[in-house]
Amino acid sequence: MRNRTAAALAALLMVLAGCGDSETPSSTGPAGAVAPDNPAVTGDETSAMVWHPEGKRADLIETVETWNDNIEEFSRLAFVSPPAEARMSAMANTTVHDVMNAVDRRYEPYAYDGRVTQPVSVEAAVATGAFDVLSSIGAGLPTPDALEFITKAYNDYMLSVGNGTEVTHGTQLGHEAAAAMLANRANDGSAGPPAVIFTSTGEPGKFRSPIGTATALTGPQAIPHWGGVKTFVLTSAAQFRAPPMYGAATVEDAVKTPAYLADYAEVKRLGGMVSERTAEQTEIGFFWIESTIQGWNRIARHLADKRHLDAWKLARLLAHVALAEADAYISTFDTKYHYNFWRPITAIRLGNLDPSTPGDETWQAASMLVPALGGTPPMPDYNSGHSIAGASAAQAILANIEGGTAFTTESGTLPGVTRSFHSVREAARENADSRIYIGFHFRHATDKGVSAGEQVGRYVGDNSLQRVRGN
Repeated sequence: MRNRTAAALAALLMVLAGCGDSETPSSTGPAGAVAPDNPAVTGDETSAMVWHPEGKRADLIETVETWNDNIEEFSRLAFVSPPAEARMSAMANTTVHDVMNAVDRRYEPYAYDGRVTQPVSVEAAVATGAFDVLSSIGAGLPTPDALEFITKAYNDYMLSVGNGTEVTHGTQLGHEAAAAMLANRANDGSAGPPAVIFTSTGEPGKFRSPIGTATALTGPQAIPHWGGVKTFVLTSAAQFRAPPMYGAATVEDAVKTPAYLADYAEVKRLGGMVSERTAEQTEIGFFWIESTIQGWNRIARHLADKRHLDAWKLARLLAHVALAEADAYISTFDTKYHYNFWRPITAIRLGNLDPSTPGDETWQAASMLVPALGGTPPMPDYNSGHSIAGASAAQAILANIEGGTAFTTESGTLPGVTRSFHSVREAARENADSRIYIGFHFRHATDKGVSAGEQVGRYVGDNSLQRVRGN
């Protein structure tokens, strides 16, 4: 892999040294969506692309890309938890997929099973479907930034599309596809407080909130209800629940195993603000800090462009990646709160509650070197959500792209720094390792996160949005 240049390394070290939702379905137009009985459009009343039966116009790719960009920016501005971000990304990107396959059924739909029956502006349909989903989510967010952005983006885009009968039909189709998705996800269990106060039972290995001293018995825990959210494709949140930590019957037994003690020593040595990390390990740790959803969306887009995927294949790829990540987060929260295993910062400060491994009350996770990131999230260690989400996205990419998946990508958190990989699986492994280097997880949590993510991504790819026979 490509190392940073000396200048980039110096810049990074200087920086470090200075250092759910509820939705209401949108209103829809008249029943019955739209399609190409007459593919020709005459007159000047619209500048929108009207669907043609062959459906291979390059500007449809631009439409899918534009609205994927808008979904990603909305997610960034929403500033919600990674599981909630994954949920909104899955809903919006899969709605785009459903719109495309209502126009021309190449893959199975997810929530909307309609088909077009009149000439339709695909641009208006895609834009309206994505906008309706995101605006419904945005209406429930505590800050207006995301909603203001997506409203302006939609209005500007629709001005460029123009008007006319085909645009009206496209808008109607978008409304219907979004309404189907919003109805599908209504009351899905995602609504709930971002954190609740709990009291740990206190035995060695049992989770204590890392907020504050990281050793207190009482403190906040984040979204403990997320493991109960309705899955998108998996049969249940527990379908790929990780096995007991270190093969032990209890958390107290787990922290006595040689494998755990090796992991404990590793993260203590490599994951602290003061550590023995190499320059590359530091780069890896901070390269992958950004949102998993945004980072892997960018990787999927790069590979899609490299392989020249058409608009339908691109929409399916982006939907599959988002669906896999959404289910991966539901799965990891089921596992996390099933076992309630403590985080490295708690274990290291307490010294495992064992005189043979003296604690260090001053130890702090390397994540604190980045003020915007801060300390360890207040949720159990096992398994790693970042790891399961990245591995599920990688597997979803493999379900959509044949052949090799070598790529080079930039970091969303280290400007100008790039890393290259022989495959998405290699990248998923490094994505998982990064959580050790910033002090968030024990290696066992990242390893089992990758294993579970591969299972989730494979299942999503095999059991949703399948190719229609003969197409």
